[in-house]
Amino acid sequence: MRDRETADWPARNGNHHPTVKPTDLMAYLLRLITPPGGTALDPFMGSGSTGKAAMREGFRFIGCELDEQYAAIARARIEHELTKPKQLQL
Repeated sequence: MRDRETADWPARNGNHHPTVKPTDLMAYLLRLITPPGGTALDPFMGSGSTGKAAMREGFRFIGCELDEQYAAIARARIEHELTKPKQLQL
């Protein structure tokens, strides 16, 4: 991801944000600090990794992003997470 000029963006589903975080990492961090049923706030949402993780973990989410392109990526990623079937955890 360090070389934005030669990155294969179509293979990355069009997400060209330079600092995409792993969703599993963000989910772990949210579980550490967000109370059950709580709300996560991301004032610099970028491509929506925190919002996607919040939806996965059952938290409410408020995200802010000034860049329209990144906001569109975030919206698509979060909506996709909401449409996925929930996995049964044992």
